[in-house]
Amino acid sequence: MEKETKDIELRCEEVQEILTRPPHTLIRWGITVFFIVLALFFIGGCFFKYPDVISAPVTITTEHPPVWIVARGNGKIKEVYHKDRDSVWTEDIIAVLENPAATEDVLLLKKELDAFSPADSSVCTKLFPERLILGSIQNAYASFLKSLTDYRNFLSLDLYKQKIEATRKELQEYRNYIAHLKKQAELDKEQVQIAETSHRREKKLFDEGLTAQSEYEEAKQTFLNKQQGREQLMTSLSSAKIQEAQLQQNIVETQMEQSREANNLLTALKAARNELQVSINDWELAYLFTSPASGILSYNNIWQKNQNVNSGDKVFSIVAQETGDIIGKIKLPVGGSGKVMPGQRVNISVTGYPYMEFGFLTGKVMSVSLLADDESTYTVTISLPQDLRTSYNKTLEFKGEMTGTAEVMTDERSVTERLLSPLRYLWEKYL
Repeated sequence: MEKETKDIELRCEEVQEILTRPPHTLIRWGITVFFIVLALFFIGGCFFKYPDVISAPVTITTEHPPVWIVARGNGKIKEVYHKDRDSVWTEDIIAVLENPAATEDVLLLKKELDAFSPADSSVCTKLFPERLILGSIQNAYASFLKSLTDYRNFLSLDLYKQKIEATRKELQEYRNYIAHLKKQAELDKEQVQIAETSHRREKKLFDEGLTAQSEYEEAKQTFLNKQQGREQLMTSLSSAKIQEAQLQQNIVETQMEQSREANNLLTALKAARNELQVSINDWELAYLFTSPASGILSYNNIWQKNQNVNSGDKVFSIVAQETGDIIGKIKLPVGGSGKVMPGQRVNISVTGYPYMEFGFLTGKVMSVSLLADDESTYTVTISLPQDLRTSYNKTLEFKGEMTGTAEVMTDERSVTERLLSPLRYLWEKYL
């Protein structure tokens, strides 16, 4: 026991000696140099700055970029009307997909229909071809021809006009009859007055005993007959006037019915015409490749007739003859987009031109879209002051549209600031 206690005391003395011994000179200088280097690193880090780099895909195009013509359906190319590199104008037909309709017939019908107006007076003389191969448009065209025939028959036969003319003739006869009755009524009025005077005279003579009763009764009967005849005449005149008014009402009703049927037939014709136009437009959208702008036609994976295309394929493109300045379009993800601002430098590596051999293009941020699209990306427009001249002083050949990778140089931050940013974040968040 004493031995163990003695050993512990000896070891404590050794430890105490070690602890009290001053550090070696090399160690002291090493620690000093370490802290000096660390201090110089932090001091230098305050002055050494470099930017954050945000990478994103870029498309190099022009202010008037190529316009792609996309297939809206599947099928074979039936006809091609323009060759590669041909100059085309807006609405020029470039090609046609295979379909049951004859292209010439559809275009002829469209031309005739554009020149047709249902409200025009020449509707009865306007002729449309009947034997056309129209495919999906055929039913709409048949409905249009039926509506047109109905309207033409209505205008040419004009049954209502004939009915109105017959009613007017009858009305005129009644008016002549009424005029005759009025003249007769004037005559009957005088005859009644004469008969009444004769009756009064005979009555006076009979009352005085100067004439026979038979003469008095004869004069009275004559007066009554004349009066009855006049009342019958006035009744006939009233009936004739009622019939006259009825005929006038019939004319008005016939005219209203004529106008109503004309409007219905015209409305049906216009509706059939609009439906036919919609069918033609649908056919054009489905089977025609038309130029959306003027420029130079460029083939894309299409060389000849009878080639198959699928819906969504970029079949042709139209390159503007005056393209304007070369620019870049970046699809910038939402993450880090707040750091991108106009005026910042952009380095672009073009696909197909290795940057180690050709260098990179240099541009500047012109603008950033205010809102993100459906894919949660912002559109950034890049100007290229040196066009397609790279950092190695090589000029790249512009091919209408080029792709690559863009690196946007955002605001510079020092090394020290970057190292202290996590500590600052924790301090602001939790303390």
